Amino acid sequence: MKHDFLTYIKKYHQGKEKAVSSAYLQNRFSISSRSVRKIVNQLRNDGNPICSNENGYYYGTDKDEVLNSVYQMNSRIKEIAKAKNGLVKSLKNFPDESRQLKLDIDEEKE
Repeated sequence: MKHDFLTYIKKYHQGKEKAVSSAYLQNRFSISSRSVRKIVNQLRNDGNPICSNENGYYYGTDKDEVLNSVYQMNSRIKEIAKAKNGLVKSLKNFPDESRQLKLDIDEEKE
């Protein structure tokens, strides 16, 4: 499936102008949105320039397209880290059975 997905994106959706929605890919390959995200993630992990923007996924054709996707991911990573840190802070509201707070979570400074 991963190979067919890559071949399709590379052939028909090169460049941000030809981005394709997840819904279309779900229908085209008869898979779930989760499967689309999983395949895209695997292809990216393998070094394929599968980019995304507000219009969907596309095969990156130049450095700027890839960098724009990287910047977008960095922004999401920062927001997720803020949410995680907020949840860690909230743990002080939940003492353990001995009425002491146990915190076994790595609190890295983001």
